[in-house]
Amino acid sequence: MSELFLAMGAALWFGILTSISPCPLATNIAAISFIGRKVGRPAYVFVTGLLYTFGRTLTYVLLAIVLVKGLSSMPVVSHWLQKYMNRLLGPVLILVGMVLLDLLSFGFSSGKVAQWCQKRAGGFGLAGAL
Repeated sequence: MSELFLAMGAALWFGILTSISPCPLATNIAAISFIGRKVGRPAYVFVTGLLYTFGRTLTYVLLAIVLVKGLSSMPVVSHWLQKYMNRLLGPVLILVGMVLLDLLSFGFSSGKVAQWCQKRAGGFGLAGAL
């Protein structure tokens, strides 16, 4: 029973740390500004914000369940990751850096993709916030 409380406390602490790290913090600010664009309807903005919060929480919980159940049940995968991840991480980070510096480019524009996603999310209404 104490292991359950310890795991729940650790999950809560990691959740707090994740919520204040730079990437999710910027994402939350962008999402809240997108949600709050209908400031003339405060009840709608409030419900949309609650649905966004619930959807984000649900996503993290499902991701945690998949990772814990999947990786802990496969010791072969865990052993492989421990052995080879450091060797793979260097080239992957170099490729990501090259993409960020525009040394490598792909055939699609992120601006068009972002506009398409924004239009789709806006069309879903309350379900889009979730």
